[in-house]
Parts: sequence; C-alpha cells; structure tokens
Amino acid sequence: TEDVPGPLAELIREATSGLTGPEREVFLRRLRKEHPGLFSGKSGEERHQPPGEPAEELSEEEWREELTRLLKEQANRFMAAAAGL
Repeated sequence: TEDVPGPLAELIREATSGLTGPEREVFLRRLRKEHPGLFSGKSGEERHQPPGEPAEELSEEEWREELTRLLKEQANRFMAAAAGL
C-alpha cells in the first residue's frame, strides 16, 4: 500500500488487517485491477499524480463501502475455493 495516498492506505491496512499474507496479496491485486488509477507505482517522495490523470475521487465513506464490497466478494471466492478442495 506504499503506492497509495496516505489516508486511503490506512483504510486498506485497516480493512485487510485480518487477512493472511496471501489473502491480502490477492485482495490488493483485485483492488489494483478494479481501481488502477489509485496505485501510482511509486512510493514515498516520488509519488505524484501525473497531469491529466486525476486520482479517483471518492469520500472516505465511499472508499470504506468499496473496500467492504471487495472484501466480501473476495471472501466469497475464498470460501468457494475452499469448498472445492
């Protein structure tokens, strides 16, 4: 999450705190796929939004809802995969 803006990175850390390492990686890959503009690919001081590519503008509450939705969907996928074992 080092390539995500500060407040949103904290929301992601909070939302994924109960996941295992592999589960968290899968979730972050899915988040990158669904919200590619959110991840700059840079970290620390290098992080800047390129001109003409505005960051996704959602409120904190909207991000909480989106992260919750994605986590629920991912949990359902994990459960379906586990049931198939």
